[in-house]
Amino acid sequence: MIKDWVSIIIPCFNAVEYTKQCIESVLLQTNINYELILINNGSTDGTKEYFKTLKRSLKPNKKLQKVTIIQSVKNLGVAKALNLGISESAGKYICYLNNDVIVTKDWLKKIVKAAKSDKQIGAVGTMFNAFENKKLVKLAEKDKKIIDMLAQTISSRNPGKIKKAKTIHGLCMFIKKSVFKKTGLFNENFYPCFGEDIEFCERLKKYKYKLVDATDVFIFHYWNKSVRSKQFKKQNKSIENVMKSHYKKFSISEKCKI
Repeated sequence: MIKDWVSIIIPCFNAVEYTKQCIESVLLQTNINYELILINNGSTDGTKEYFKTLKRSLKPNKKLQKVTIIQSVKNLGVAKALNLGISESAGKYICYLNNDVIVTKDWLKKIVKAAKSDKQIGAVGTMFNAFENKKLVKLAEKDKKIIDMLAQTISSRNPGKIKKAKTIHGLCMFIKKSVFKKTGLFNENFYPCFGEDIEFCERLKKYKYKLVDATDVFIFHYWNKSVRSKQFKKQNKSIENVMKSHYKKFSISEKCKI
């Protein structure tokens, strides 16, 4: 039975210190009904042990309806992990989060409101800090209050506003679960990561679904913490190598790149 809540799915490949920050922010800032689905994608840095501790300590409450933890001994890839999480989900909405983001006040409530504003909306994204803005990341690592200040400023400037999106980045990708009946799930050929979000958005548009950004929501992104690990580099050389390969292999248009 599909529940009237959001299933938050977070695939995790190493970067446990950032995963902790992400999950703590979700627990603190989410004020509507949701379930948490955490997937350890073959991490070797203590993620497995952290998830075990989390499973023992986290209990369902008025908002957090359920906690599911999936431990994989190998890296399934982001797309396969997401599909596994979707198969385990009970909510009518899916929210895919990177494990190196920090969510902010009322984030999910505002995203749901945006999604409900039009039946043709298939997915919703948010505002986020640009990859090039390394200075902001360094400042935020020293003082998290900067993130809250940015979020408050953006929210006050754009209350309840949405805008058309060309694509939605997987750092925070909110999807109406009903669309999967037409589009199918994420393409697991995008292994280990990068491009699965863009390709899925193209399928949404093919089926006439709208993509929008909730411009009153700011999500802070540390950017690429998992893919800078020694384990990732050993398996894939570099994230730039993976990106280049996927953009060429799957003919992803320049206009869809973020």
